[in-house]
Amino acid sequence: MQKAEFRMPEKTEEELQENQQLIELLKKDPAVQKLLAKEEIPESVLEERAYTFKRWRKEVTPCLGCKALSECRQKQKGYRMGLFYDGLLQETMQACPYEREAEAKRAHLSNYLISDLGEELACVRFREIRMSGESKEYTDAVLRVSNACENHQGIYLYGPMGTGKTYLAACAANYIASSDERPAFVHVPSWADRLNATYYTGEFRTEVSRMKFADLLVLDDIGSEEVTDRLRSVLLSVLDVRMQNHRMTWFTSNEDFESLKDHFTISSKGNENVLESERIMERIRVLAEPVLLSGSDRRHLHQTDE
Repeated sequence: MQKAEFRMPEKTEEELQENQQLIELLKKDPAVQKLLAKEEIPESVLEERAYTFKRWRKEVTPCLGCKALSECRQKQKGYRMGLFYDGLLQETMQACPYEREAEAKRAHLSNYLISDLGEELACVRFREIRMSGESKEYTDAVLRVSNACENHQGIYLYGPMGTGKTYLAACAANYIASSDERPAFVHVPSWADRLNATYYTGEFRTEVSRMKFADLLVLDDIGSEEVTDRLRSVLLSVLDVRMQNHRMTWFTSNEDFESLKDHFTISSKGNENVLESERIMERIRVLAEPVLLSGSDRRHLHQTDE
């Protein structure tokens, strides 16, 4: 038995007329004309796929006049329907220029071996620091640490809370990551928790290995963690390897060298270990030059606009 041949129903005169009117409207649309020119799409393709272009035009309408990613009105922020032509017209989801710019700005983050950076510090840079109204002591400190970063020198940033220590360390880590090197930014209290949680499974060894050999290791907020014999031992092993291999190491702390030594001397269980504390401090002194950050709370100065 012969199969019946399937045929598309022919369009009515009214449908043909509507289709032709749509084609004419699309041809007059500046956005469509710009797309045809950019993607080198022949007008014959527009005539054949008019309703695809109509759907594209509807999808991109919310993007017209948009001035920032924060204004995005698409369902998936920063993405919209796109059309490209390689002999066949194809639909795709494309990042808008603002999203592509944001992705480029964050590309360095893939170079981090470990990152405890918060979202607000993921893209900060030395060049973006607002110096207006700051003291000479602070501006001199910023210049000193930015030069140290460029020269791969270690820094121990200490001072009261809110003076910008973590911000400067994040600038250094982002600089290194943007240079296609591999930093590790470790929030020490959080790392101490992870160490305790994974010690008996052995999972902690991967993170510790990365800490030992990262091109830059930032130990953020050291002196705020709970001290244990285990933490002192593992931290000492990290610092020892970095000292022997001359690896750039930065620290941020509310403690100066003397008070940090006291911090590491007594564990949370009251166990005293002066020798271990002294060994830790000896390596920190070799690895990093102390820089004091003083003054009022600067966190509001480091807020960046979207």
